[in-house]
Amino acid sequence: MRVLATIATVGVYLVHLSTQLSAQEAAQGAGAQVQRGREIADKVCWVCHVTGADQQYSPILRVPGPDFRVIAKRPNTTTASLSAFLHTTHRTENKPYTMPNPMLNDETIAAVVSYTMSLKPSSP
Repeated sequence: MRVLATIATVGVYLVHLSTQLSAQEAAQGAGAQVQRGREIADKVCWVCHVTGADQQYSPILRVPGPDFRVIAKRPNTTTASLSAFLHTTHRTENKPYTMPNPMLNDETIAAVVSYTMSLKPSSP
């Protein structure tokens, strides 16, 4: 009887440990994607946007696009909305100075979206 109780206890512990390790791996993967998104933003998006507080250069536009921190703080900003926005162009004949389609692949967009969403303030 004690052997079965010990085996059950070890089994519960291993399930708990496995779940904890999976959560840690997911967090590390998410952290790596956020970091990759920051690197992409610093190389591509900075030309028109402020991508972070420590950005090395100012955007070159007279009226820059919105700061990534401002985008992240918008109540309607979600992972899905950002992804959809980055997959499309917003330029038209009547609006020639709006954001063009950045023509990034899905993996790159996912990284930039992860970075931008990481700037969203935590709920109190």
